[in-house]
Amino acid sequence: MRGCCDRPWEWAIRPFRVTPHVYYVSGNTWVGCYLFDTGDGLILLDTAMQPSLYMLLSSIDALGYHPKDIKTILLSHAHYDHCGGAKGMQELTGAKTYLGERDLEFMEHPELIYPDRYPYNRFNVDELYRDDKPIQQGRFTIHTLSTPGHTPGCTSFFFEDTDERTNRTYRCAMHGGVGLNTLADDYFITTGQPVTLRREYRESIIKCSRYQVDIAIGSHPNQTNMLEHLKKNSGCEYPQYDQDAWMKMIRFRLSQLTGIESESKLEF
Repeated sequence: MRGCCDRPWEWAIRPFRVTPHVYYVSGNTWVGCYLFDTGDGLILLDTAMQPSLYMLLSSIDALGYHPKDIKTILLSHAHYDHCGGAKGMQELTGAKTYLGERDLEFMEHPELIYPDRYPYNRFNVDELYRDDKPIQQGRFTIHTLSTPGHTPGCTSFFFEDTDERTNRTYRCAMHGGVGLNTLADDYFITTGQPVTLRREYRESIIKCSRYQVDIAIGSHPNQTNMLEHLKKNSGCEYPQYDQDAWMKMIRFRLSQLTGIESESKLEF
């Protein structure tokens, strides 16, 4: 995070299409933000960091969209690299902003949001996710799933997107946060977060494995090898199409978690 915050231009990348109506727009190669063209305004999934906000806005502009058309902001979890730009985007757009309920605690303890003390402004949370209440806007119905672990309120997203020219529908998903840096003993001891999050992570990511996914997008692009797909499949209309990527990510993270569990000295 430090390198991308201090010198964001060194991480720059142009926006690119991920699904028929969803685009990668963070402007940097480290953390992902996604713009949904719903046909009835825009949805922005995650806002990246405050120092890279200009790159996010530039990406949206490069695609021919305007920030003022963003009606909804979805935040995967309350870590600075995903919500650092939220306040600025709220001021620009007036968009309704969603967050997982259990991450509201982080709003009262901002040291959990931005431990490196980068510029940050508290944002408003207008709505809380509910697994039984999908978010509907235009052509999209986005189902959310509480996937605690990386943070208590970490939320994952599942949706379908249809290419009207071919009438082909793609099943798409983004896990809200698969990083295991917050599941190590040192993190629990330092922050006071409950070690039970480690068990919740395992349970929730196994739940995610029950979904069949055609296009897996990453809260960080390296999680589903998005940039490698973009380069390798540059001649394809949807380079991220890979029916194995979702399960590869899940299996890899579970193997990492097993290693952390075996070395842990903390008990639930």
